[in-house]
Amino acid sequence: MRSICLLVLAACLAPVVAGAQTFDEYLQIRKQYGITHAADVEAIELFVGKKILEVRGTVKGMIGSDDAELLLVEGPDGVQHFVRTTNAPEWLTSGSVQARMIVEAERESDTSVLKARLLGVATEHDVAAYEEKVAKADAARTEAERVRLAKKTSSSRHGGRPQMMQGDIPGATTNPIGQTPPGMTEQMVRVLPSYVSFIKSRNKKLSDRDATRIAESILAYSGHFGVDPRLIVALVIAESDFDPTETSSKGAKGLGQLMPGTLQGLGLTDAYSIEQNLWGTVRLVRGHIDKYMGQTNDSFEALVLALAGYNAGSGAVKKWNGVPPYKETQNYVRKVISIYSQLCGK
Repeated sequence: MRSICLLVLAACLAPVVAGAQTFDEYLQIRKQYGITHAADVEAIELFVGKKILEVRGTVKGMIGSDDAELLLVEGPDGVQHFVRTTNAPEWLTSGSVQARMIVEAERESDTSVLKARLLGVATEHDVAAYEEKVAKADAARTEAERVRLAKKTSSSRHGGRPQMMQGDIPGATTNPIGQTPPGMTEQMVRVLPSYVSFIKSRNKKLSDRDATRIAESILAYSGHFGVDPRLIVALVIAESDFDPTETSSKGAKGLGQLMPGTLQGLGLTDAYSIEQNLWGTVRLVRGHIDKYMGQTNDSFEALVLALAGYNAGSGAVKKWNGVPPYKETQNYVRKVISIYSQLCGK
């Protein structure tokens, strides 16, 4: 997975609209496309296809003429982008301005430049203040439910050494996302009962149906993306211990504890959907492993950095040139690798 080197934007709104757009109009565009958070850097780097995204960055300056302006934008990952637009509002061109942009983005392949049409722009300050207001309102409405879920999750935790599980399973030949149950190879079907049994031993409150859906999704999506399903099992134990309704105090949701921005960037809509959440989880793990394998050419080091990136974000890994010195992240990496090793019989 590589960093984005160039982001080319072409204005799709009339110049007078782009220049005079109010914050309320920006929110209307956001609402129109179902956007609630800016897409995370990891999700943008993994993106292939066409979709509407909100991205954030610091506009460093502008060059160009009346009919073709290039904004120099630095993203949260520290990579600079050239943004093409027309009739940019005056506040956007004053230098070192933090902004949010809604774009219609398109990338043909992993190696292609991301291209997009600008749909709306607002200051980062205004959007962040609005998001904080919404988050506080949501927190006030859901606090009682969050406490209930936390108690439920706590009561379902189980200690002990995980049993050894089979994981060297050939991958599916087609993308299983959207299939219920997802696409399964014959070998996946043979090992399915052991995965279902293990998942139910971790969370006894799961129904047989949900435990089977979780096992099927882990096996099928791991096979499709070429990830050892035992690694995904270990990661999900660390994230939620197989509670599809798990919600963290920071807003991470579901089995793989996906953040709203990550969900949005991957084109998913329901963090509590077993299939969507696990598809996104495995896709992110695959992307992180590919990125750090390309940087280190060492499978174990790549795994360590991938787990650190999953927990703390690839920006933190880049900042610290390795596993960040955060106690939570370091404990997380050790925990997942320990469980994974045990599942592999090591």
